[in-house]
Amino acid sequence: MLSIVGLGPGGLDQLSLGAYKALQNADKIFLRTSWHPVAQELELAYDSFDSLYESAEDFDSLYKEIANRLEEEAKRADIVYAVPGSPYVAERTVELLAHLEPKIYPGASFLDVVTGALGIDFTQGLLIEDGLMDFEIMSQVDLLLVQIYSKEVASRAKLRLMEVYPDEHPVKIISHSGTSEETLVEVMLFELDRQDFDHLTTVYIPKDAREKRDLKALYSLMEGLLAPGGCPWDRAQTHESLKRYLLEESYEVMEAIDQGDFDSLMDELGDLLFQVVFHSALASEEGYFELDDVIEGSYNKIYSRHTHVFSRDLAESPEEVEDLWEKNKNKEVDQVKRIKAIPKNSPLHYAHKLKKILGLKRSSDMSDEELLTTLEELIEISVDRDISLDMELMDRMKIVASNAINTRGSVQ
Repeated sequence: MLSIVGLGPGGLDQLSLGAYKALQNADKIFLRTSWHPVAQELELAYDSFDSLYESAEDFDSLYKEIANRLEEEAKRADIVYAVPGSPYVAERTVELLAHLEPKIYPGASFLDVVTGALGIDFTQGLLIEDGLMDFEIMSQVDLLLVQIYSKEVASRAKLRLMEVYPDEHPVKIISHSGTSEETLVEVMLFELDRQDFDHLTTVYIPKDAREKRDLKALYSLMEGLLAPGGCPWDRAQTHESLKRYLLEESYEVMEAIDQGDFDSLMDELGDLLFQVVFHSALASEEGYFELDDVIEGSYNKIYSRHTHVFSRDLAESPEEVEDLWEKNKNKEVDQVKRIKAIPKNSPLHYAHKLKKILGLKRSSDMSDEELLTTLEELIEISVDRDISLDMELMDRMKIVASNAINTRGSVQ
């Protein structure tokens, strides 16, 4: 049988009576780490997993190994697994053991004493992450990193944080919170790994005040422009009237890429992103969809079509990935619907998309330059014969599409 005890944030005086009795009556006690005040004061024999922190390949493997060993031990005896703070807060091993339905003795969370030391109200939003793992960052929400117990761990965390926050972003280091040895130090982010750390250290990163870096802030700005009393020009726009700007911004992005101008590329991508936000805000007003729906749709699409990364399919070359992409796309959307949905404003683009959907490819030894030369020659011949290649190509592709739709329909 397995019981899990929360040791609380400090010494024995902060240990609950139920947790204390569970420790006294256990056949065997295991501590996730002995680096805790209770471990020093507890006059009972115990084993800890401290050595695994040095030998494990990574921390995900570490937590799984701890859970596996505890599961085996629980088959042979009544054991207690004790963790710092509360078992319900930032304890990955407890999550991995949940299927055993252990008896849990809650402890006071480090969250209570840490937020008290910081003087913050966590009900206003607080993200708690394990600093040993590949943690998530939401820059518009306060962040607490636990298990920052060494300069090495702090250094890795700093590099991850500096991907999002400015180097001079303020951070606070809280050690031994809730005890007589509590300390609180504020430094700039780039100085984080120059401080002292131990197993009772937590790092607090306040949210980034630069709201302009958040997509939701850009969307809120757009909502303000479209609101009564906002911008008359923006309020007069429709999806149709904005088409020219969507096209212009796309061409300007391509121009920046062609020129290798990354400052310009950053600027033009921002303009293109604003078009996405603009259309989403208009659609929201009309009751069709929200920006979050656009983001979710994109996420789901990218995830489901990369089955060679997120599932068991194999694709080792770019060509194999493209074939797999089309295969997965056809699973999601009926091929007939995909054919009917191809935009018809560009005959060449229509032909390319149609052939791709139907899987009609032809290999050739021609170089790209030779291919373009051939295309140019065809254009010159069509001019001489007064033939509209665009119209002829579109007519031909419509026949191909119609045959494919009829064939597909008869099979169904």
